[in-house]
Amino acid sequence: MVHWFLSDRGLAVTQHTIMIVDDDIMNRELLQTVFERYGYASLPAANGPHALRLAETEQPSLIICDVRMAGMDGYEVCAQLKGGETTRHIPVIMLSAYDNDSERQKAADVQADDFIPKLNGWQKLMERIKQLLPA
Repeated sequence: MVHWFLSDRGLAVTQHTIMIVDDDIMNRELLQTVFERYGYASLPAANGPHALRLAETEQPSLIICDVRMAGMDGYEVCAQLKGGETTRHIPVIMLSAYDNDSERQKAADVQADDFIPKLNGWQKLMERIKQLLPA
C-alpha cells in the first residue's frame, strides 16, 4: 500500500506504514511525528482491539506496540497478531519502560521481532526499523 504524507520538503510518498499501538495519546503523537520525519506513514491505534482490527484491514509494514496498556496488554496484542493468518508476517517491535530479562522473555514468547526499552532513545528504535523494513 502506498501512502502520501506532507513532509518538511513537500508532498512525499512512502512504501511503508508503521502502526503505533499505545493507549497514551502523547506517546502516539510523538512517535507519529518522529516516523513521519523519517519518511514513514503512521497509523495510530489507541488500544489492542483497535490495533488488531486495523492490522487486518490496513496491513501495516511494521507495528510498534507498547507493553503496558489498559485492557489488552502489548504481549497479548503481539500474540494475536503473530497467530493470525493475515498478520503473522508483520514485524512487531515491543516498546517498554521496563528493561529486564522477564520482560524480554515475554516478548520472545509471543514471537515479537524485537524488544526495545523506551530509555534507549529514538536512535536504537530507528536503526531497528530500518533493519526490518527494506528500502
